Amino acid sequence: MRKNISTKIIGLLAILFIFAGCKAKKELLPASVIPKIMDSMPPSPDLTQKIKLDAVNGMNTVFKTLSIKAKADLNINNKSNDVNMNIRIRNNEAIWVSVTALAGLEVARALITADSVKVLNRMDNIYLKKPFSYIYEFTNERITFQTLQSVLLGNAISEFISTSTQLKNEGENTQLKTVLASMVYNFTVDQQNKVLFTQLNDASAGQELLINYSNFLSINQQLIPHSVIMNSKAKNKAISLDLNYLKIDMDGNVDLPFRVPERFLIKN
Repeated sequence: MRKNISTKIIGLLAILFIFAGCKAKKELLPASVIPKIMDSMPPSPDLTQKIKLDAVNGMNTVFKTLSIKAKADLNINNKSNDVNMNIRIRNNEAIWVSVTALAGLEVARALITADSVKVLNRMDNIYLKKPFSYIYEFTNERITFQTLQSVLLGNAISEFISTSTQLKNEGENTQLKTVLASMVYNFTVDQQNKVLFTQLNDASAGQELLINYSNFLSINQQLIPHSVIMNSKAKNKAISLDLNYLKIDMDGNVDLPFRVPERFLIKN
């Protein structure tokens, strides 16, 4: 991670937040299979649908703050980078990320709010400041700050769930689908209504994200996935991320330090 660090970090943020020692990896469901399955789903009875959707939303992780230590294998267009990450979140307020090389040198720091995306590129002494809408270069314009938190934690994306959401039982799991204009939101939940698989697809924009969640552990009596595997395609860029959460602390005090050194070149 020596050149074009800003591009790599923005790419990492895009896949991590847009479309948030690993155990044995789960095989990602092929993108071509999910839409075909979901397209054949019949409408669910209203009462059954409401009960299920309430149960799914009820299993979303609820928190005030999170502090996460993770290891990540980031691959952009077949170029791989192994990094360590510290992620801190104040619910519905800010997401802070510090990315370090395995040798312990911080190469980048980012701060995302509902209004802005800020990145410190310490390798090239560059400070990048953009409005939140900058992320739409990587994903659909329906994405919000709350969406980022949901993806990171393996929550169902509540703002994409409505009375038009279709349900289909597949063995012990349930598949759900919502169509929002050109974007299709597919996801699968287990018997406990925790999300196992998410697909966000915008065929007209050539954007797709596939995410598998596994290795669920209880934090403050809530199940949170500790293994997150993502594959994304957007604007001719292929990005994959194998993310392993090593430690998660919930509802403690978190600092979000973000000071721009005077020597940094500012890019808006």
